[in-house]
Amino acid sequence: MSKTPSTIEKTILDYEQIISSFRKWKVRGAISVKPTQVGMSINQKTCLANFERLIDSASKSHVFVWIDMESSEHTDETIELYYALFSRYERLGIAIQANLKRSHEDIQDLVRHGGKIRIVKGAYRENSKIAFKTRKEVDENYLNIMKTLFKDANEFGIATHDSKLINHAVELSKKYPKKFEFQLLKGIRDELKPDLVKQGFIISDYIPYGTNWLPYSIRRLRERKRNILLLGSSFIQSHKV
Repeated sequence: MSKTPSTIEKTILDYEQIISSFRKWKVRGAISVKPTQVGMSINQKTCLANFERLIDSASKSHVFVWIDMESSEHTDETIELYYALFSRYERLGIAIQANLKRSHEDIQDLVRHGGKIRIVKGAYRENSKIAFKTRKEVDENYLNIMKTLFKDANEFGIATHDSKLINHAVELSKKYPKKFEFQLLKGIRDELKPDLVKQGFIISDYIPYGTNWLPYSIRRLRERKRNILLLGSSFIQSHKV
């Protein structure tokens, strides 16, 4: 989270440098931005203006931009931000969290507007009144959302390291061929990625960048305890190589 104009400006400059590097090195990549990194903690107007600046840079380099979803206190503002920007920049997507009870309705509305969606499980601690608390409930909601995306959406991302959900996505893709990609963290489930590529699927490796990479990585690991074991296994395999 960035709260001062100087830290926000530094964040934007970092993203612009990444975008420039993509163009220079001909990298097929995307950037993923949290609204509080670029001004939402100040006000919505500042955040919108800074996203417009990033999108201007991204459009010149044909770089896709993902708007990350944060804790539930920012959900409405983030979706409003997405709608405001998507009308002007098509290569823009938004993350939606399966642990929130409202998310299936949000997905349906976004799909009706042609939105591009990344479905994640969600890693923020939320109140049981608004969020599913058990793994079973979250997985069931994730699967229901995924079914809606395959049936009705045009372009989306499946962001999970869960083998059962990945297998469900593979099966759904046979029935509903759509433009989508699997999104996984660099270093987690690396043994799975080559097999998915061989099957013809697109894989995006997510790489935390910058000085605040640690809190993000901890949330991703805490999201599913097995991720810690998977990451440790990847380190061991890399060391053997």
